[in-house]
Amino acid sequence: MKFREEESLSTYLTFEDICSTWASKLRTSLDKEDVKTLVHDSKYCIVGEAWGYTGRQTGYYIAPLIPLVGCWSCVKFGRAMGKIAKHYGQSSVAGRLQPIICDFVEHWNKKHPHRN
Repeated sequence: MKFREEESLSTYLTFEDICSTWASKLRTSLDKEDVKTLVHDSKYCIVGEAWGYTGRQTGYYIAPLIPLVGCWSCVKFGRAMGKIAKHYGQSSVAGRLQPIICDFVEHWNKKHPHRN
């Protein structure tokens, strides 16, 4: 039993593993375009990077296919992150995103660990 627990811990993906570009941006600072992307462009947002910038997670091209090719939870995470970015703007969005990013990473490791 311990072997399975150790195995799952060794394969646990961090935010940097899942979204290296956005992790780097959040460590430094977000510019105006980054915030605009979080608010308006689900294909290139944080969750979009995790999905390989395909837009699949949001049904970018054909919304009815989300249950088949995407993930409703990821859609909700992306929307929540966009709302935070819209509300707080460039100055304080990075700190405000941390709790939802932690929840997203936990979800990713439970539901999509083999996508990366």
